[in-house]
Amino acid sequence: MTQKIKIVYYLYEVKDEPLGNYAKAVESKLGRFVRLVNPDEYTLMTNFKSILGTSKEVYVIEIRNDINRWFYLTKGVNGLEKPKAAYEYEIGKEEAFEAVFREIAEGSAHGKLGVDKFSAMLQLLLWGGFLFLSYLGYKNDELEWINSFLPLVLLLSGLIEGFRRGYKKRKK
Repeated sequence: MTQKIKIVYYLYEVKDEPLGNYAKAVESKLGRFVRLVNPDEYTLMTNFKSILGTSKEVYVIEIRNDINRWFYLTKGVNGLEKPKAAYEYEIGKEEAFEAVFREIAEGSAHGKLGVDKFSAMLQLLLWGGFLFLSYLGYKNDELEWINSFLPLVLLLSGLIEGFRRGYKKRKK
């Protein structure tokens, strides 16, 4: 494989309506697509390669409820609502296809949402603690030195955000 291919994965969970009704709404916003119901990784990979053609970007849209998982493979997406989870994979090696589609087929591609919540809570605690201590430093002359830690807090916050974004966008 000489070119890098981008796979964009969207996950939609449907709980309050039949899967077919939601799927019709999604299908109306897609162009040419391939629909797969409860596929294994080999079926996903084979159909992906057939729809890829000369394109460098393919969308994998998963709609699921408690019983079924429906997948749509398409080259373009127009006007879909915000998914529960979205991941972007840049693939440059042939063997990376298998790893990505194994992740998607097993359902482990969207099992990483805890990292987002954890990093958001960590940043909230970091900034909340810093602002509280800064206020105490403003009121108390002995704690004035706390304000000099602002660059460190900004650096830590940037590192946490970079980790979170890098976790969602993976290169293989």
